[in-house]
Amino acid sequence: MSDLYDPRIEQALQSFISDHPGMHTRDQAIAAILINWFTSHGYLPHDQEGTRPENLDASNDD
Repeated sequence: MSDLYDPRIEQALQSFISDHPGMHTRDQAIAAILINWFTSHGYLPHDQEGTRPENLDASNDD
């Protein structure tokens, strides 16, 4: 356990890791949580698929 976090946070991190297959480390869990929070609060852009505006032309106009 890290001295940086309260035991409740450590337990929540372990639960998060258990609930997310493919998530194996504490660092992966923290990164995923931060990315989600930053994105949902507008600090990171949402991943968007599509054609960038500079690449739009009549051939890909839907």
